[in-house]
Amino acid sequence: MSFLELIQTAIESLNSNKLRTALTMLGVIIGVAAVVTLLALGAGVQASIDSQITSMGSNQLTINANRQVTGARLTIDDAAAIADKLNVPDAKRVVSVVQGGATVSAGINKDSPEIQGTTPEYFVMKNVTIARGASFTQADVDQRLRVAVVGPTLADNLFPGQDAMGQTFLIGSVPFRIVGILEKKGGAGFGGTDDSAFVPLTVAAEKLFVNRNGGLKSVNSITVEAVSADRSSAALTEIAVVLRQRHNILIGAPDDFRIFDQASLVATLNTVVGTLTAFLGAIGAISLLVGGIGIMNIMLVSVTERTREIGVRKAIGAQPFAIQLQFLIEALTVTMSAGILGILLAVALVTIINAVQTSITPQVQPSSMLLAFTVSVFIGVLFGFYPAWRASRLEPVEALRYE
Repeated sequence: MSFLELIQTAIESLNSNKLRTALTMLGVIIGVAAVVTLLALGAGVQASIDSQITSMGSNQLTINANRQVTGARLTIDDAAAIADKLNVPDAKRVVSVVQGGATVSAGINKDSPEIQGTTPEYFVMKNVTIARGASFTQADVDQRLRVAVVGPTLADNLFPGQDAMGQTFLIGSVPFRIVGILEKKGGAGFGGTDDSAFVPLTVAAEKLFVNRNGGLKSVNSITVEAVSADRSSAALTEIAVVLRQRHNILIGAPDDFRIFDQASLVATLNTVVGTLTAFLGAIGAISLLVGGIGIMNIMLVSVTERTREIGVRKAIGAQPFAIQLQFLIEALTVTMSAGILGILLAVALVTIINAVQTSITPQVQPSSMLLAFTVSVFIGVLFGFYPAWRASRLEPVEALRYE
């Protein structure tokens, strides 16, 4: 019997009991769909994280005080030293931030947003868009003017039904005039600004948070944008040298500051997400394993039901290999068909997920489809081999006697 005839015989055998074949395929279909869909979700989460962090700049370094060292603090003067090209030639921009929660009010309306004191370059470095008005200027920072840029949610909470531009509100007991309103981002996550207020660095450090960060001119963090992602490591080394000198840290003594590399953060998060994605894919693969066991069970039943047929074929000269190949082809036909249907189901599920939400965009990757399909084929061979081998070992005389 030729190979094409074996395939035709396998298909006819499967068609003779369509319901059983469909139920056998179902486990593999669900397994393949689960693997592809879960891997697509993992890829979507990873892409979302990459996009949000990259939008803030993958070549950024964030410096914080090391609170494990007594008296550790960062100051506006530290930021000025880092911004000096003679000290840190690989720094493109340097932004200091003083931040904290505070009660704000406008008449009877109150809110408790995050207040950030910074400089105008913050909006450029962090890719924060101002929808109306403008940011405060460096002159406003130097002159300690009480002006603010607010998020749209905060503006609506303080001035419901009104135009917040040019209005005055209180941060604690200090009045500020709104000069800009940010573009609405919506949702939470990295860089959330809808319910925040930004004020000049000097005013925040000297009026709002002077007692929170270790004294006058203290800042919570300093963010440095390197001239390029390739020069981030060099900039990090230069910053460490400058701060150790300024803080009079002796050789061998621990730094009283910490420097976080944004690129390293991206790599770490991608590693974590990749591990979780692999774990989710493994969970989905369990469904494939269960489907494989179902295939073995059904194939064994099929061998038992067709014992006389096998006996007849052997009696007229069919070789054991041909018998074994026929049953293997049946198992492969089931798993390959189920693999294709599972991939189509996964694509449909991902399309539905993308239609009902926008926070994460699952991405069906060709590699995941190929992996799931290959595994389904392997399962067909693995779990179809024993029933096929058992069929090939039947003695013709005993098989013909079987009722």
